[in-house]
Amino acid sequence: MGVEEQQLASWGRRLAALLVDVVVLGLAIATALYAAGMKADDLRERIENGDTLLIVVLFLIPEAIYYTWMVGSRSQTIGKMLLGIKVVDAESRAPIGYLRAFRRWLSTAALRALFTIPTIVDHLWPLRDRKNQALHDKFARSVVVRT
Repeated sequence: MGVEEQQLASWGRRLAALLVDVVVLGLAIATALYAAGMKADDLRERIENGDTLLIVVLFLIPEAIYYTWMVGSRSQTIGKMLLGIKVVDAESRAPIGYLRAFRRWLSTAALRALFTIPTIVDHLWPLRDRKNQALHDKFARSVVVRT
């Protein structure tokens, strides 16, 4: 398919892929916690007491590795594979590689760190954008297209 022929992914497909990825990451983290013998009450207590290192190690690092590795190497996460979409360069439609995949994830994480409203705005942005780009796509100069 040529550059002009690749159809941009719909917001609904992007949302469904995100939900699949949240489940995949959640199951992976839950499995790792179970294998390590950590009980849910212990985890909840440590998070409520502000154990920042635990939050970073359990949630941010695995998420960063998952998104960077999957998008950097395959242009797709598991969710995107199942929904038939992929992340590519906004102009050439070539893969974006690891550095831009990390930048794309980091911009999402930074917006999420600013709390709920910026995260919602980021994920709703494609509904009003002519290239269906979220803010994190703009930071990485990427688009999401149908495969």
